[in-house]
This record gives sequence, structure tokens and C-alpha cells, in this order.
Amino acid sequence: MQVSTRHKIARTLTIGCACILMAFVVIGFTGQIFAVGDSIALLRPQAGVLLPPCAALLLYLRARYLALTTCAVAAMALGSIAASYAAPSAECNGTCLTLYQKNLMSKAWPRYPLADDIIASNAQIVTLQEVSSHNQKYMNNLFEHYPSKIVCSFRPEQSVAILTTLPIVENSEFCLKGSGLVGVQVEAPDETAVWIVSIHLNWPFPYDQAQQSQIIADRIADLDGPVLIAGDFNMVPWGASVQRIAAAADNQSFGTALNTHNFGSWRVPLPIDNLLFPKGTIGTVELRPFMGSDHMGKLARFRIE
Repeated sequence: MQVSTRHKIARTLTIGCACILMAFVVIGFTGQIFAVGDSIALLRPQAGVLLPPCAALLLYLRARYLALTTCAVAAMALGSIAASYAAPSAECNGTCLTLYQKNLMSKAWPRYPLADDIIASNAQIVTLQEVSSHNQKYMNNLFEHYPSKIVCSFRPEQSVAILTTLPIVENSEFCLKGSGLVGVQVEAPDETAVWIVSIHLNWPFPYDQAQQSQIIADRIADLDGPVLIAGDFNMVPWGASVQRIAAAADNQSFGTALNTHNFGSWRVPLPIDNLLFPKGTIGTVELRPFMGSDHMGKLARFRIE
């Protein structure tokens, strides 16, 4: 009698856990329709990893159909993020571009090592978020190093910016004030005209990330030619807000999804600083240290095919 009762409790708890995890996965795929879906999508990897053990327990407890359903949902969850975590990389040979992406953190310290690191990277393109008067003052050598600078106000003391050594196409600069988007078209070394976009999204639901990402996607869709998109998305690469912006330029996530925020860890990584490059782009991405910010930097060396 005691064994039967324990069996029922174990079965009930396992079924309950499996159903909750499957609900997280399914709701996480609704971000294109419901903003809350993107917030839940943050937990998709964890739900996907926990579902197979639940399926094994369900098989042991003779709940075979539910075990098969659990396996199917786990495959759906892990399959949808596999490309982000197993992104292939190949050394860029020949004429390559170098881009340094960084959320500076508006009131961070120290600033000098970070400015020196960006300059030493020889990046032809730098995309920045949380550009403040504090950062511009104590990173003055960085802003003086780059001949072309486009700064666009977002939140108070948190502008978005692009710095570049590449020739700028005349009158191509644009800024969506208050929307976290700045862009410019440059002439690459191979004489191809390429758009550069720096983005800073708000946090997801209950904040207005979904609406903001749609405004940004609509503007990017109007750009003619290849677009390099980089920024602090406050969202993982498989989230609907990121996918919406990538689709607007027919781009895809570039580089392996790795934690870039100091709130993240190996248990719950937060790969929220993303690069969205044209499909077929080859190259590598290197994480750069926090250096006073709460975000790591990303240094990409690549060639658009």
C-alpha cells in the first residue's frame, strides 16, 4: 500500500513537472504574437535540457505516451536553439572587416582600459550602446581615434552610436530618436556599400521590447543592400524580437551564443548582445572582457560572401 502511494505521488509530480516545462517551451514560441512569449523564451534551453530526464522517469512510471510527447517537445526546444549554440566558425582570409560591439554602461569605471582595448583591436566598425557624457569624457581618446561618429539619443545618458574608419556614403546617416536605432552606410575595402546598424532594445515583457523591435525592423526593411546589425538586444538570439529584426534584413545570428551579461552564468546564460549578419558571412567572434561594464564585448572578424 505504501509503495503504491509513493508511486502515485512520484507519477503525479513527474507529470506535473513535465507539463510545466512543456508549457514553458510552447509559450516561448508565441513571441511573434504575444510579447510575454519572448520573456518565457529565455528559459527554453533549461526547459529543453530538463525534459529528457522527465521523459525517462515517465517511461519508468509507465506513462509512455506522455513520455513520447515530452521527448518531442524537448527535441523542438533544443532543435530551435542548436544553430545558435553550434554556430560554425571559419577564419576570415583575404579582405575582412572587423567590428567591435559593446554596451559601455553609462556610469561605469574604469574607462581607459576599455577605450584602449577597442583602439587596439583595429576595428574598422564600432557599435556602442549607453554612450553617456561620462563615457565620452573619459573615453575621449576613443572618440577622437575614429574620424566618423554617429550618435543618436535613446534614453537619457544612454545613446547609441557608430564609430568607423571606413568612408561614409554621403547623407546616409539616420537616427530614430528614442527608439534605440542608429545607422549609416559605409564603403567597405572591396568598394561594396554596406549598412551598419547599432541597436539597443528595452527589456522584454512587461516592458515594450516587442513594439520597439517592430519599429526598428520596419526601418531596417527599407535599407537597400547588405546590413550589419549589432547591439544590446536584451534578448536571446532565438527570441522573436531578435528574429523579427534579423528577418527584416534577411540576416541570421552570427557567432556562437555565449553569455554576455554579468547577471548570466553557465546555468542560465544571457547571450543578449547579438550580431546579425547577412547569410553566408564567414568569420569568427571573440568575447572581450567586461572592463567596467555589465556587458562583455564582441569582436568579430568576417567577410560577407
